[in-house]
Amino acid sequence: MTKSHDQLLELCTSYALSALDGEELREFEAHLKSGCMSCIQQVREFAELTARIPEALPDIAASNDLKDRLMAEINREPSRREVTVFKPRVALPPDQKSVRRIAWLAWACAAAAGIALVISFFNISRLNDEISGKQSKLEQQQEKLEQQQEKLDQLQNQLRSESAFLNTPELRVTMLAGTEKSPRSTGKILWNARERKALFYAANLPTIPPGKTYQLWIIAANKPFDAGIFSVDKNGNGFLRVDSLSEADKAQKFAVTLEPAGGVPQPTGEMHLLGSL
Repeated sequence: MTKSHDQLLELCTSYALSALDGEELREFEAHLKSGCMSCIQQVREFAELTARIPEALPDIAASNDLKDRLMAEINREPSRREVTVFKPRVALPPDQKSVRRIAWLAWACAAAAGIALVISFFNISRLNDEISGKQSKLEQQQEKLEQQQEKLDQLQNQLRSESAFLNTPELRVTMLAGTEKSPRSTGKILWNARERKALFYAANLPTIPPGKTYQLWIIAANKPFDAGIFSVDKNGNGFLRVDSLSEADKAQKFAVTLEPAGGVPQPTGEMHLLGSL
């Protein structure tokens, strides 16, 4: 009767140990020739593990006088040899082939159990490595999530602060227009003289050259005071939050100039925006 695939799969260990014969051997080899990759892989793995078993055994060297003692035993006179005859209580079955096969299968089962144990340890080790790798990725994702949450909290706090600032009764708005250097540019500053805070927005400013930055100035009592530096995106849009606006109660004008990177104490570059109260 033709065996099912699960039954043939169970014979992989016996085949790898050369413990199949007769019809089972022919049927299993025909199954392998049909191209069953799962059985071929199982046979290959069992064969490799079986080949490694001798390498795991301890290396025990024979004693120096072993050969002499063996030769002396072989050369003893027949009359002095003693033969012990063991008589079984039950007669052995006449089918010696079956007896040999049973003994061989017993050894094969023991070897298969050992191989299965090795494979189990290997699979457990591989599973532990996979779990460790996934745990590491999970921790990295958790760390990124915490960083994103921290940024979100900061943004929410900033939005709440700006919303409260925009709702103050003392809030003033001053528009800035582009100069001859950038006639299409515009700007707007929302500021509170009492709190000395401001929010500045710019649009359509020229791209900043290397080593340069835009700098905002408040002009009070006919003197310029630094209000901070800012950059712009590819469309020329920029934003600046001013937490300490110098001389805000004496403000007359606001201006934007192009200065060396890092800003300067007094304006030295070309003016791009200007607005008066």
